Amino acid sequence: MRDLCGRRPAVGGLRLNGLMATYLARITVHDELDLESILGMADALGAVGTPGVTETATVFDVPGEAPDAGVATVAAAQHAADVLDGFEYEVLVLEIY
Repeated sequence: MRDLCGRRPAVGGLRLNGLMATYLARITVHDELDLESILGMADALGAVGTPGVTETATVFDVPGEAPDAGVATVAAAQHAADVLDGFEYEVLVLEIY
């Protein structure tokens, strides 16, 4: 069975054709940041879209690929740790498809 684009459906977070599954990590930084810092973090994280900014936090959506949900969670956390050393942050993997 294939979808409208001719791809095989994903099963258990893995694509049957051997490709890695895609995830979106929502990374929230709980520090007050200026615009230059926000733009620099977005670039360093590889964030997509416009970061969400409030008075107390900035939220970045960062795409990635991993073979399953467990690996996606670890990879997203490690990537955030590499980029955001010294900042208070949290990582949530939102989607795997």
